[in-house]
Amino acid sequence: MKRSSLAWYVAVACLGGSLCVGSVVQADSTSTVKASSIVPTTVTTQAEQAALKQKQQYQADTETMGLLWMRTSAEYRALAYQGYNVALNLVKMAVADPSHQRKPLAIVLDADETVVDNTKLMGESIANGNGRFDAPWWRAAVHKGESRAMPGAVEFLNEVHKQGVEIFYVSNRYAPVNLDVTIQNFKELGFPSVDKDHVLLFEKDSDKQPRFDMIAKKYYVVLYMGDNAGDFPIGTKGKTLAERNGIIDAHKEDFGTTFVVFPNPAYGSWVSALAKGYQNLSPEEQKQVNNQYLQQ
Repeated sequence: MKRSSLAWYVAVACLGGSLCVGSVVQADSTSTVKASSIVPTTVTTQAEQAALKQKQQYQADTETMGLLWMRTSAEYRALAYQGYNVALNLVKMAVADPSHQRKPLAIVLDADETVVDNTKLMGESIANGNGRFDAPWWRAAVHKGESRAMPGAVEFLNEVHKQGVEIFYVSNRYAPVNLDVTIQNFKELGFPSVDKDHVLLFEKDSDKQPRFDMIAKKYYVVLYMGDNAGDFPIGTKGKTLAERNGIIDAHKEDFGTTFVVFPNPAYGSWVSALAKGYQNLSPEEQKQVNNQYLQQ
């Protein structure tokens, strides 16, 4: 890891949720400087904060147009409606098909940017110069309880519920701190089937496959819905960019028939797949990676 990246990484560890006390690891040395050392700790802290601020601003700049598209475009709303229309047609076909009636029917869907819209919260953060949506940021955002329903989501979910199909919200919001506020927010939005049996958040494993398998033991899953390849049972977690694209190609017949994807250019596993440790690279290093793909 380059020295500039190390300084930023240390800053994130200190400011993103951990409490740094006692000693500070300098970016330009392998030695540890005690807090009571002649070298003032505020000097290192200021340098780390400057590096973090630069990183946050750079990410905000790169995400602005994608998020503006999600916040403002008629096309984004149209794609949301299109996704729900396709999904509802699949549900109705499954309900009418007697071959599926050996098990109760269910749909499995992601939450964020699939049925709930967080773009206002992200937009406020970007406008303030922070485009890094890390775990502490997400926890604070979720606890505001201000996630909005995506266009058409409430109508779609309630129609699925009316059809007698179970709805499972499989999200990687962190359950120990986010489950109760998520349930409250979803109920306020008018979503059905919102309880601890149907809202399955991340507890010990961010891989959704074990949760998918648990649901599939009891239910015939009509379709999966999400904005990230990891929202589908196809094994993309931890894969490289080329591997992820290959897996998608291998499942091309499932999209629009078993899988419904929603667009999200703002964040997701596609970002971390650009390069190993991409999120921890300096802005200069990220620019190099970005330009490489843009010119291929």
